Amino acid sequence: MNIEDYVCSAPSTVGLTGLGNCVKEIDMPSPIDYYINCSREIIQYGTQQRLAEMSKLGGLLLLGLISSAEGYFRSVLSVSLDICPICKSTAGEKQINLGGVLWHGKDEFRRSAFEHMSFASAKELTTAAKGYLGFEMRGSVFNSILKDFDAICHLRHGLIHNAGILPGRNAVQIDIRPYAKPVTICIDFGFLQNAAATIDSLVVTFNRALFSEMCERWAGPWRSRSDWNPLDERKRFLQLWNIFSCKSELQNRPGRTNITPVKCMAQLRSDHGL
Repeated sequence: MNIEDYVCSAPSTVGLTGLGNCVKEIDMPSPIDYYINCSREIIQYGTQQRLAEMSKLGGLLLLGLISSAEGYFRSVLSVSLDICPICKSTAGEKQINLGGVLWHGKDEFRRSAFEHMSFASAKELTTAAKGYLGFEMRGSVFNSILKDFDAICHLRHGLIHNAGILPGRNAVQIDIRPYAKPVTICIDFGFLQNAAATIDSLVVTFNRALFSEMCERWAGPWRSRSDWNPLDERKRFLQLWNIFSCKSELQNRPGRTNITPVKCMAQLRSDHGL
């Protein structure tokens, strides 16, 4: 035997195939709708029975929920860059990777602006929102959910980078008592549901707050710019509406007949004396 044969058997000879079958083209809905679709599919799969039968499943589903939120943030930040002149001015000196430009093309290259970010911490998210959009996530509406999101992301780090063992650098940042031995991260049904609600709260709060900020810009600063065309007022508001409106939720929302872009724009005009 060779020396290395004492510790474990040699692996089989394999080569990676089928990469082309791992991807497919889709039509993207609004960022909030795509998040809702992804997160609901994940949480519905995580039944109490399935999680009890497979101890690692909860962690995998939690990673999927965080990934869904990260996808939302990348998408909504990139489309905001496309329509808001203030965002363009704020992000004007930022750099993007050439690979992203080559892949996405001239119509979608803005998406590559956020591909180097993980959005797996409150700091990364708040820094990106301010640095690229000029949007500050301040106030009590964000404080508690950002703290809880950070705790979830500390668990994420152990699930992705440490085979489910909670690293010490993450453990000391959250409310976990010390142990004499290494601890593995166990995501049960109850915690998964609670984490999903926390991530939901952050995404929805961000979507509402950024929409409100963009509406304020539409009603104010955009109009004072030399590139503002009064004839495009409705068109530019509808761009905002299509980005932030959650169409999947609207189908079952009480009073949905009164929740229309026309009525929203009319209220904005009234509030701002336009």
